[in-house]
Amino acid sequence: MIYTIGYTKSYLKYFEEQETPKKMGRTKDYPGGSVWKTKKEAQQNCKEGYSVFGVLADWNKDTEPNENESFNNLLIDAELVQL
Repeated sequence: MIYTIGYTKSYLKYFEEQETPKKMGRTKDYPGGSVWKTKKEAQQNCKEGYSVFGVLADWNKDTEPNENESFNNLLIDAELVQL
């Protein structure tokens, strides 16, 4: 499991409304969601009103470094996990 940050109210709503909420991966017009290798790294980048959530993906296979930031971009749509 890897980790992402999401606006808490929105993400909790996704878990209520969707059977399997997912973090969006790379598309033609989107580089892929922001993900971190560890929960601690994600928490260090978490602002007020946001929370850390798990992502069922492989760091080495399903992500690619973002050259300008401290996170990787998710290459595939992956299931979110409420921690």
